[in-house]
Amino acid sequence: MRTLYIHIGAHRTATTSVQKFLQANFVNLQRLGYFHPFNAGRHVALMNRIFSGEAQVADVAADITARADGKAHDLHSVILSDEDICMRPDLSVLAQFRAHFDVKIVFALRRQDLWLESWYLQNVKWQWNPSLAHLTFAEFLERREDFAWIHYDAYLRHVEELFGRDNVLVYAFDKAQMPDGPVAAFCDRIGLTARDTLAPAPHTNTSMSPAMSEFMRVLPLDEVPPVQRKFFERACAQVDETRTQKHGRQSNLLMDADTRARVLDLYAAGNAAVAARHFGRETLFLDPLPARDAPLAEMRLPAEGYAVMQDYVADFVRAMALVRAEEAAAAAAAERK
Repeated sequence: MRTLYIHIGAHRTATTSVQKFLQANFVNLQRLGYFHPFNAGRHVALMNRIFSGEAQVADVAADITARADGKAHDLHSVILSDEDICMRPDLSVLAQFRAHFDVKIVFALRRQDLWLESWYLQNVKWQWNPSLAHLTFAEFLERREDFAWIHYDAYLRHVEELFGRDNVLVYAFDKAQMPDGPVAAFCDRIGLTARDTLAPAPHTNTSMSPAMSEFMRVLPLDEVPPVQRKFFERACAQVDETRTQKHGRQSNLLMDADTRARVLDLYAAGNAAVAARHFGRETLFLDPLPARDAPLAEMRLPAEGYAVMQDYVADFVRAMALVRAEEAAAAAAAERK
């Protein structure tokens, strides 16, 4: 029976880099016995179909098996990856894969204070959730219980009940515990240690600086279709790079020391339980906390800038999106004639 590794996240643990690495090495991985089906990078569409009931696990398993059997190399392992899986409260449907594969769940854990800071910046950057995209960081922290999956102990107990504790492969997204980087840490966890013939792992999907994130927070990008939204994101990224070259890199720390301590206290008992159960030690994360006097990010624009953003720039973005949509519709209509 082949092994099926299901990489469920979490977000902000270099999941995009892992997926790009798997995609770039689609053929070379097969020579090592690993199969990344459909060469999709991220399997979000497949998982959406499975969880909605549109696709049946037995049919998906049969399709993957047929594809693997048709390859030139002996494939002992299959890898599926989608970080949104961890957002789902019930993974029971994925347990059905156990009838067809030896299933292993791979989950990267990032210290919750750092994860919340990074997840906030990502929500502002992509704006797929309008209820989170325009919040201040203080308002965002008040919503932290929306992210139940970072209560790692409780979430992992659910996963362990479905797949067995020995089949849940976790690793800490911690510099001290990833000497060769996060992609190598993922590969090590699935036994992919002979990587000399593989293309190097890329570094992708980085957060904007806090200053640029504050600029983007005021923009109504959640009202813009995703294809057009990417245009604005790329433009902001260019501005951010130029600002960084001029002014230097800004701190990404959003929590002061007392807030950080209070946040970590909420997860301390659960983290200790995970450390004992999966690592045989008392402490889950080994990287030190930022110094109490570490500089914090400045998430603010010039005072007069807010009026300009709200009264002019936001409407300008809406108008640009509308014009682009009208141009695309006109072009499509012309092609149909």
